[in-house]
This record gives sequence, structure tokens and C-alpha cells, in this order.
Amino acid sequence: MGKNLRTMTRQEQTAYFKSKDYCEEELKVVINAISYGISADYLLLFEDTTLPAETMENMFTAMKEDYGMEAASFLSTIHKGESGRIILEALKSGIPLQELKEIYREDMIPIDLREKILPLMRGRETIPEKIGEKMEFITEAVKELKESLLRQDGFIEDLRKSMEEKPDIFPAPQKGEEAEAEAGAADDAYYLELEEQFRQAREDAERLLEEREETGKRLRELETENKNLHEQLLLQQSLVSELQAKHIRDAQESQRINDSPILKDCQAVNNCQRMGYRESRREKHSGLLSAFNFPFTRKKPGLMEKLAGELDAGQIAEIRLGIEDGLTEGQLALLADKAMDAEKIRELRMTMKILNERGQGA
Repeated sequence: MGKNLRTMTRQEQTAYFKSKDYCEEELKVVINAISYGISADYLLLFEDTTLPAETMENMFTAMKEDYGMEAASFLSTIHKGESGRIILEALKSGIPLQELKEIYREDMIPIDLREKILPLMRGRETIPEKIGEKMEFITEAVKELKESLLRQDGFIEDLRKSMEEKPDIFPAPQKGEEAEAEAGAADDAYYLELEEQFRQAREDAERLLEEREETGKRLRELETENKNLHEQLLLQQSLVSELQAKHIRDAQESQRINDSPILKDCQAVNNCQRMGYRESRREKHSGLLSAFNFPFTRKKPGLMEKLAGELDAGQIAEIRLGIEDGLTEGQLALLADKAMDAEKIRELRMTMKILNERGQGA
């Protein structure tokens, strides 16, 4: 079937996988992979219909990032979605797949897997510094080689000009009897010395040409290595920047949650509840009965009128809760202000209750 799948069109591949026993989420991942243009060799990994949707999604990510067939196959064995995502994160940071295979165990929970991998990811952050040091060394070596080539070029050019300008001093080499006759006639010591110097210069020139060729080859190798290191440095710096940005986002999100006014309100309410639990049920009932025994019509003739006519149902409900909280008549009178809505009365009531519990109520 694998051979046939490779020869199918995209439409035929889609129809083939739709005929299999996938659930909706699993089939969606396969269709997305086909639409993305994933090769048939990768698609063969989706033949296993028992794979969970999250596992298939992690495999699809590895395929898109081109981590290789071995990585995608390895992810197909990890049926915990979060564990698979941790492996993908490690691959993205540059950790070799073989190291991840040695770390991963089937019974590991995601948090244990992350604790094992995190030191390796942090170690990868120092790689750009090492690459940068090696690049600096290679750049300096290339510079010295180029200077050496320039010096060799200058020497060879000067030697060529001298040979052209003074052909009588640097004659072409001769052979046979003619050379022997001329050598016998040349008894001038100065001429012989110049001839020896020319011979030595020619040997030096040939040696320099050989060294030049060898140096040029080494220069090209170093420049290629330097280029590769530069690309690795850019990749590592990009990965480090992404990790740092992720750490910053996580810290900001944690700070935002801690600073949330809703969380602070919940904490304040919990504190009030804990302080309220210190009172006995009998004391609460006693406070409630004494509050209902207030002679409103005699001491505060305007309070009952406000409760009866000026306040709406929400405001009256807050006044009643204030009575249950054991607020004083003066505090209840302050709450019975028609200018405040029920929400504002509730906040003021809770504040008065806290102050009373601390002994700071008026």
C-alpha cells in the first residue's frame, strides 16, 4: 500500500485516508498534512489509526519543521500530548534526537521529562559564545592568509618584471653542447653568481606558487567553515531570543495574575471569612437578635421610612445583611443613603464589618 500511496494524487490520498476508521480530530490532522504538501513517506506514519489526535498533531509539527523521519516516528510512540510538545521544544532548541531518546521513558510524566531536558536546553544557550570565539579565530587566520598571498603576488610580479627587463642577466635555460660551450666561456665569477641567484629565485618562485595553491585551498575551506559557523550562530541566537522571550512572557503573565484585582478581592474575602469563623454561632445569633431589637421608629425615625420608600430591593437587601453582620445603628444609617447603589453599599458594608472585627469601627 505504501508504494500505491506514493503514486496517488492529493485528492486520491485524501479519499484513501477518509475511508479509514479515524475519529474527526485525527482525520483533520491527516487532511491538513496532505493539504500542506507532506510527502507520502511521512504520510505512511499516519496509517496507524490508533494514534491519539494530539500525537498525530505533534508528528505533523515535526514534519513541517523537517526534523526528519526518525523524529516523526519517535513522536508517534509518545501518546502523552504534553510530553510530545516538550520533545518538539527540545528539538527546536537544537538538542540531538539521540539524546532525547536516551532521556525519554514511556512511564515518565511531562513534568519529569521537562526537568530532565531543561538543563540541556540551558546548555545550548552558551553555544553562540563558543561559535563566536571560533569565528573570530578563523577570521583572523583568513586575514593572515590573504596578506601572505598578497606578499607572494608582489614577489612573483617583481621577479617577472626583472626577467623581462634584463634578459641578458636571466637567459632561458639551454641544453646540450651549446650550453656546455657557453658555460666554459663564462668564466666571469660575477656572472656565475648572478646565474646562481636566478636559479635560486626560480626555485623559490616555483615553491611559492605551490604554497600559494595550497594556501588558496585552505583559505577557501576556512571561508566555508566560517560561513557555516555564522549560520549556526544566527540560528542559535534566534533560538536563545525565543527562549528568553518565552521566559519574559511567562513572568509577565504570572505577575499579571498575581496583581489581578479579582484575586486580591478573593483574598480579602477569604481573610474576612476566616476572621468571622472565630465567632461562635451563638454570638452571631445574639448579634442578629439584638440588631432586630433596634427601636428604629424611636431612635432613628428616618431609617424605616428610607427602608420602606426610598431604597430599592437591592439596597434594602444590603441593609439587612448589615444587620446580620452586627453593624451599629450609626453605620446602618450611613448605609441607608439612597444616593449609593447596591454595589457601593455592599462594599461599604463589608468594610465596616472588617473594621468592627478589628475594633476600629465608629
